[in-house]
Amino acid sequence: MNLEESLLPWIGKTGKMLGTVINNRFKEKNINLTREQFVVLKILSDDDGKAQHDLAFITECDKTSLSRLISNMEKSNFIKRIPAKEDKRIKYVYLTSTGKNVFTTALPIIEEAIHSFQKGISKEELQISIRTIKKIQSNLSKVHSFKL
Repeated sequence: MNLEESLLPWIGKTGKMLGTVINNRFKEKNINLTREQFVVLKILSDDDGKAQHDLAFITECDKTSLSRLISNMEKSNFIKRIPAKEDKRIKYVYLTSTGKNVFTTALPIIEEAIHSFQKGISKEELQISIRTIKKIQSNLSKVHSFKL
C-alpha cells in the first residue's frame, strides 16, 4: 500500500499544521497560550472542576505531560488545583478568573482560525469529512479500546 494514498499522513500533517497556525495566531495577538492549554481551558469552561486524571483521559495526554501542562497553566494563573476532601491524592482543576478571561479572549481567534481552515469547503464536504473521521475514530476505538 502506498502511504500517500491512505489518510494517515494527511491527518497527521494536517493536525501539526493546525496546531502551528493556532499557536502562531495566539503569539501574534500577544496571548501567552498554546493550543494544548486552550483545549484544557475549553474543557473546564464547559465543565469546571474536573479531576486531573479525567483531564488526562479527555485530552488523551499521558499523565506526565498533562501534569507539566497543568503546572505551567497554574504558574500562569489560568487554573488552580484543589485536593479532594475525600482523598488528598485526587486534585480537581478549576478555571481562575484569569483563565476565564484568557479563554474568552482566545475563543474568537480559534473561531476565526476554524473559519479560515474551512474556507472553500462546502457544507456537504465538511459533513463527509466529519463522518469519515468519526468512522476512523470508531475503528480505532474498537481495535485499541479508546473511549470516544
